[in-house]
Amino acid sequence: MDLFHRLHSGKILFKILGGLIYIMKRFSQKQWVWFFIICLLVFFGIQFIRKPVENPPVTANLQAPDSIQVIMIKSCYDCHSNTTRLSWFDKIAPASWIVGDHIREGRKLLNFSEWDSLTDLQKKSLLFESLNQIEFGEMPLQQYTFLHPLAKVTTKEINTLKSYLNTLFYSPVSDTSKARISQEQYEQWMQRTKDKQDVKPTLNGILYMPGYKDWVAISSTERLDNGTMRVIVGNDITVNAIRANLTNPWPDGSVIVKILWSMVADSSGNIQAGELKQLDFMIKGKEKYASTMGWGFARWVRGLELAPYGKNALFASECMNCHQTMKSHDFIFTMPIHPESASGLKDKVISSSIQPQEGTMSTLYGNNIAAHFARSQRGNEYPSGSVLTLVTWKQKEDDHWFGARIPSATQFVETVSITDSVIGTPTSVYEKYRGTSHEKMNDQKMADSKERMKNILSRRASVMP
Repeated sequence: MDLFHRLHSGKILFKILGGLIYIMKRFSQKQWVWFFIICLLVFFGIQFIRKPVENPPVTANLQAPDSIQVIMIKSCYDCHSNTTRLSWFDKIAPASWIVGDHIREGRKLLNFSEWDSLTDLQKKSLLFESLNQIEFGEMPLQQYTFLHPLAKVTTKEINTLKSYLNTLFYSPVSDTSKARISQEQYEQWMQRTKDKQDVKPTLNGILYMPGYKDWVAISSTERLDNGTMRVIVGNDITVNAIRANLTNPWPDGSVIVKILWSMVADSSGNIQAGELKQLDFMIKGKEKYASTMGWGFARWVRGLELAPYGKNALFASECMNCHQTMKSHDFIFTMPIHPESASGLKDKVISSSIQPQEGTMSTLYGNNIAAHFARSQRGNEYPSGSVLTLVTWKQKEDDHWFGARIPSATQFVETVSITDSVIGTPTSVYEKYRGTSHEKMNDQKMADSKERMKNILSRRASVMP
């Protein structure tokens, strides 16, 4: 039972108790006596119905500084390790049944006593997810800390965890191996752009939507915890909801897609979208997906292979546990950029980049002509009628995920338009605007226009199958 279902079960329990209290208010004195006798008999009887919590062998413990291990052992290990320590009141039924359930499910999601069974990336991801669950008050569970107050994580301890996780941030460096893998995938994608790929649905029955790459971009994210960068796009229902400020809750039919790439740094330290890693879909359906918080979760992994993620249909429980922290925002992490906040957001995504030294992130958009060319042809000889728009934002820390950075204020918008000259050869026109004000920057500040135009036209399309 995942966190969502545990909370839901708790609500049902409170309703049952409320109904019992209502009935008990109408008891006579004799009925009260018999009621307590029956309750005592039932209470003593259920103590013989036991499903003890076993403590399997510890194969490997969390590898972290002592200060981190002390916090995790105190606050997490009772449910997320093979060294569970039960208090006397945890062993009394029916509480023991609930406690046992929580422990067994907790170990499935995260077990610090089997740390060696995880890859380095999985270990890091789980630590960052644990911090975010703690910071948003989802973990440890409130019903647990109510009876085990010492398990509460203090603000000082949260800062200690953050300081440690800061040391695990991904630091992009120029890597010829990663650049080669990215280039090989790009070449393979170029060969397949005209082919129709048969993509299997996810194990919970959600179909792949190949048209996502033509949807409107609603945000971008840099993730320092796992070394990925993302562009988030939405279908028409999603975009219309953003325009109307109707995103909490999102309307049924909204589809939000995260496109995840590895980071590839060049020699100057700037980062481009590298190898495509996976595609994450979220489809809003309040009734259809009622069992998963009103959202259908889908994921395709292994790059161009687009393999459905998970071993069975229950893979969505991983997504639910992570998104539970955002229940006050209809379980969505992405705080969208308004589609009219910058020129280009009505066009199709071509590529994404990050400039760490400037603290900025950019997305290159193209109209239909430019996007089609970039996704099907190599080189920078864009045909007449192409319009490319590069939007650059100042970055800020994401308040909803430690280790993530998202767009802040728009710094500037650059456009390159390809038109036919009098003699019939394509001519490129470069313009630059300050922020979203459409205030064209003067010639002195555009002295590097030729270099900027060359830079924009030479950007390779990010892989989007």
